[in-house]
Amino acid sequence: MHSLNVGTHAITAGTWDAIYARYLSEILKRGDTFVGRNGETKSMFGCSVTVDLTCGFPLTRLRKMPVKNIVREFLFDCGFNTNVEALGPAAHFWSFLADSDGWLGASSYCRSWRQWPGSASGVEVPNEKLHDTEVDQLRILIGKLRSAPNTRHGTVITHNPTAIDPACPPCHLGMQFMPRPDGTLDMMVPARSNDMIVGFPLDIARYAIMTHVIAKAVGMKPGRLFMPSANSHVYSNCYNIAEKLIGRESRPECQLTIDDSWDHEDENPLEFLMLDHFNVVSYDPHEAIKISVN
Repeated sequence: MHSLNVGTHAITAGTWDAIYARYLSEILKRGDTFVGRNGETKSMFGCSVTVDLTCGFPLTRLRKMPVKNIVREFLFDCGFNTNVEALGPAAHFWSFLADSDGWLGASSYCRSWRQWPGSASGVEVPNEKLHDTEVDQLRILIGKLRSAPNTRHGTVITHNPTAIDPACPPCHLGMQFMPRPDGTLDMMVPARSNDMIVGFPLDIARYAIMTHVIAKAVGMKPGRLFMPSANSHVYSNCYNIAEKLIGRESRPECQLTIDDSWDHEDENPLEFLMLDHFNVVSYDPHEAIKISVN
């Protein structure tokens, strides 16, 4: 069962779409109205969702989603190229945050996950050692989970406070992976900001892919994906879209599969992942809805 916590309310449901529709409904009915840099929103503080990945893959069927582009974005996040050209057909996901040459800089997740900046020599305080070269957090994460499958140190940090005025600070602060005694792997992704119409449906699927990939790389099974959110919001130009999604019928869960041809046991398995390794089975969505990024 998937679950949603909104204030004092806890809701469970057997399909991801039922949880997502209820999430939207709660925000529209009970959210506070704010006016910010991108206009009016209905927003709620302190919501959270838990996705049971043994039940299904959290790719909404309430509207048709760009499955291949979601995987392309995931592969981009796990790579080393911070230019939007590396996204191929999914470049429009991020191009509005890039400079005139396509570079994302500190706005790109792979900058933090695969290339965390090294520290300058001499900045250490007593009893401290710092890397003076770039740090590949995902490689270190996989190594930790493989060598200590009960570790609580499976953390990847995304938000970098030393980055000066990135076009958009990462919406997600980091990832915490937690193995369980039954051989499954859970993950938590704290969010500072959740655009519930444009970003969230893509992001929850992308982090589910991450859980599947890391679990397979370390010999575990994907378990639960937990996303607490500081600010979950719907923009005013999407109120009618949210209502339309809420009114659509939930459809059966789909499943994510990763082909066994992926060399997931390699020392650096992420370098061998390709688009063709991923497949979403039994995806039967409602028709697509055109949505603009706020």
